[in-house]
Amino acid sequence: MADLLDETGDLELAGPAATQSGAPLYRQLAAKLRAEIESGSRGSNELLPSERDIAVHYAMSRDTVRKAVRLLEEQGLLYSEQGRGTFVAPSSVREMSRFLDSFSQDTEKRGGVAGQTIVLVEQLPANLAIAGVLKIEPRQTVTRVKRIRTIDGAPVGIHDTYLVLPLGAAFTAEDLVRSGSLYRLLATRFGLNAAEGLESLSSVAANAEDASQLGVAIGAPLLLCERITLSERRQPMEYCEMKYVSSYRYTTRVNKFSQK
Repeated sequence: MADLLDETGDLELAGPAATQSGAPLYRQLAAKLRAEIESGSRGSNELLPSERDIAVHYAMSRDTVRKAVRLLEEQGLLYSEQGRGTFVAPSSVREMSRFLDSFSQDTEKRGGVAGQTIVLVEQLPANLAIAGVLKIEPRQTVTRVKRIRTIDGAPVGIHDTYLVLPLGAAFTAEDLVRSGSLYRLLATRFGLNAAEGLESLSSVAANAEDASQLGVAIGAPLLLCERITLSERRQPMEYCEMKYVSSYRYTTRVNKFSQK
């Protein structure tokens, strides 16, 4: 995937608009453009105004506009054609886009209600395998979060997450419940913003614990998705093992940015 934030991106946090919401200006602008697209104000294949026009309209720099547009291209909401400009992606393409921490959003798009049961939140020393994927020293303290994800109350997946938090930082299950989103909690409390993820897919047979938590038979096939998530500073912040029942639909999108 392409970098979502360059080395100077943090400078945008110094502006008044950034301090208002805690997010970089380009992310604030991307959120505004996303809202326009999702509300239907900007239709499928509609030409986006020029960078200059957007910059003037929102009183932001063209560099900020460029970063916002690039982010939305990464997320599948926009596409560019050389010599013609940038366009709103068709709804069919937008619906295929995969976002970090998108379980709730994906579920809502399908008309379901996403939920979670928090099994545990604990701090523990990283074993060799976890330390290896997170690029930390063995036995460094990590935070483990295990949740059963549900759709309309029915269990469909297990998320087992290991997080690298700032030194001395911690949170509780109650903090996670109040926040409603793990990534939102990481961003607002610790300044950890997920920028990109590397995922691998395979299958696995349900063990006794999986079977009990998901309501399937021991040995039933499960979709296994493993993700390493990088922060905006390009450092591993999360390793997550996700197991889903076979009926759960997993849709992803691949574009030219994924090759970089």
